Amino acid sequence: MHYVIINADDFGLSPAVNRGIVQAHRSGGVTSTSLMVNMPGFEDALHLAASVPGLSIGLHFNLTYGRPVSTPEQVSSLIGADGLFHRSQPIELWHPLHVERELSAQWRRMTDAGLRPTHLDSHHLLHQMHRMIYRVMVDKACREGVPLRRSQIDHGLPSRSDLLMTGGILLDTYGDDGAAARLHTYLRELAPGCTEIACHPGYVDAALCTVSDWTELRERELSVFADPELPVAMSQLGIHPISYRVWRMEHAIM
Repeated sequence: MHYVIINADDFGLSPAVNRGIVQAHRSGGVTSTSLMVNMPGFEDALHLAASVPGLSIGLHFNLTYGRPVSTPEQVSSLIGADGLFHRSQPIELWHPLHVERELSAQWRRMTDAGLRPTHLDSHHLLHQMHRMIYRVMVDKACREGVPLRRSQIDHGLPSRSDLLMTGGILLDTYGDDGAAARLHTYLRELAPGCTEIACHPGYVDAALCTVSDWTELRERELSVFADPELPVAMSQLGIHPISYRVWRMEHAIM
């Protein structure tokens, strides 16, 4: 069997991004999303989440945009004098305990708002790029019993039987003229099992432009993942689109 989770990153980044993600979900493309709890669109995302109960919502752990959820004193190695997350300081200077604290604080903000994360991933692929952050997130995912986005890099840590990850992960951008065709090629070549395809659909608003350089790219990705031909193509290929919530439940049954 071939299963695919199409996960839209950056839910909560801005209201316009939220609107695009929900549109892509309602069109049958996006099955899951991951939420940034410290960004300008967080409250709007909570409101929209109530209208799309079938959308699986995980935590998009963020250590690079905006301010921490924790108090500055609790995570001092992660922030600059302005109270914002570091954008250029080497991660080797970040204290693992501060990373753990901020992950717990972001998780708690989401659950306090009435949403329990269905999965866990990170903004800017931090857990893929950095072994320490990967270890912290593995521990959290296992403790909470949720899947963690697969890393394409082997960090050399001992394997854990309680760690849930999809069999594969596709990381690409879809803003060029050949993006739709390339996505369909990926789908035709999917390995058996469950693969996650990460994407960044959305619309552009002023709030987005203040925090991200990815603007028009999101609208181009939206045209790919909200295309009504996408679910048709998956059906014709015998691919089963599935959310992280459902995949986790089926994995538990197995």
